[in-house]
Amino acid sequence: MMSKHSSMMDDFRPILPPLIRLLAGVIVLVVIQATVLGFPGISQLIPTTSVTIAQTILFLLGLVVAGIVLKFGTQLAESAGDAWRSLKNWTPLLAYIFQMTALFIVYEVSKPIVSPFFASFPWAYPLLFLLVALGPTIKVVVNTINNLEGKTSTRHVLTN
Repeated sequence: MMSKHSSMMDDFRPILPPLIRLLAGVIVLVVIQATVLGFPGISQLIPTTSVTIAQTILFLLGLVVAGIVLKFGTQLAESAGDAWRSLKNWTPLLAYIFQMTALFIVYEVSKPIVSPFFASFPWAYPLLFLLVALGPTIKVVVNTINNLEGKTSTRHVLTN
């Protein structure tokens, strides 16, 4: 019974370092955010702006969280693909999920800060993020289809 448990842990060992880094980083930053937002006077406006100190701190912490999700999430996807060959074709899709999660975090934390600049064109802010997300989306769809069909992603030039 013990050897079966040991071999099961050996299966998960390659993904544990990036998974622990990802979870620890996000948890630490959420605790920091909760602590900092409890400070008195944090909801005051920054002079000559319509942005509060809390919104600025949330923006900065959100950028760090997005960076952690992007870095360690893609490492987790690569480790999972290396550990389990059956997931190798799905590694780009898993990395894409972490990329879009990081992009969504940046979208949400920057919204309160940039919304005054987009007051006359409220549709422009979401459109910018949709355009940014379009590139990786097309790339992951093409790569996933090519991997599932067994094609390589290299291009060959036809000459006459």
